[in-house]
Amino acid sequence: MTNGTFDRKGITRRTIIKSLGAAAALGLGGAGAARAQPKQMVMATGGGKLEEAYQKSIYLPWKEKTGISVVTTGNEGGRLKAMVEQKRVEWDLMQGPAEGLVVFGRQGLFEPIDYSVVDRTKMLPGTAFDTFVLTDFAAYCVAWNTKNVTKNPPKDWAGVWAHDGRIGLWKRPFQTFEVALLADGVALKDLYPLNVDRAFASLDKIKKKLVWWNSGAQGAQLLLDGEVDTGAIWNGRVHDPKLAGAAVDFHFNQALLVSDAWGIPKGAPNKAEAMKLLAYAVSPVAQAAFARLIPYGPVNPEALTLLDAKTRAGLPAAGPTNVMLNVDFWAENGAAIVERFNKWLLV
Repeated sequence: MTNGTFDRKGITRRTIIKSLGAAAALGLGGAGAARAQPKQMVMATGGGKLEEAYQKSIYLPWKEKTGISVVTTGNEGGRLKAMVEQKRVEWDLMQGPAEGLVVFGRQGLFEPIDYSVVDRTKMLPGTAFDTFVLTDFAAYCVAWNTKNVTKNPPKDWAGVWAHDGRIGLWKRPFQTFEVALLADGVALKDLYPLNVDRAFASLDKIKKKLVWWNSGAQGAQLLLDGEVDTGAIWNGRVHDPKLAGAAVDFHFNQALLVSDAWGIPKGAPNKAEAMKLLAYAVSPVAQAAFARLIPYGPVNPEALTLLDAKTRAGLPAAGPTNVMLNVDFWAENGAAIVERFNKWLLV
């Protein structure tokens, strides 16, 4: 955690530290109490392929449905805070990793979600929060290079830890501590609150074998090039290379499910329409359309009935063999753990 934000990267996920500070906001004014339907809305995102998928699966269908276009800008956390404090909010919605948005919600920077508009009864448990909504599931999962590991690939995190060769992990405690504890025998249901001392002890066992990476692109490349034999990566980073025949494979057993989330800035100029757009984003049709473009699982399980078996097989999904990242734990404990982790790296 740095300045109240987290750092994570998946197929199109930018690091929170870096990309919740991307571009300047668009200057669109607010509206009066009695006003006509807006012609456009502003969505702050991290850009990249994720934004491209939103455009095709959510924004364009939304425009066809309502006549309201969606324009995008960078999701800079400092900009959000300044706008809310100055009561000059220019964004209608904000997207970012859930572990970042939970911090902003706790700082009072988001509107409460109106669950009379957004149907939380259709969403999986643990995906609807007071001030933001999870919109997908990516997986921090076991992966390996198939040329380096030709026999008995790791079936779980204990198998990764037992490997004699090089092991690649994200150089951050969040997500990495979770899999360190699973490797040490902690049950999925008992993972939180994290036993931090035990996580460090587990990492100590493989410290000499570790190759650290700082971004999803780097982590995937290490696997693809055979610079590491096995380790952790977000599934979106290796899904397409695997399909294209690259020397990489992965599975979802004991995967840690991490999510993007959407929130509505406090004082958003088009709050009512923002709630409706958020509701559409988690509807079965939008969730299914999104999953066809990027291999992230839906938070609305009805979306799975709209997908073919091949697509479903490539999606992370909540279930008994994996666990969701507990964003509240990291919001409350992240700063202290990161400080201790950074010192541990130097020993």
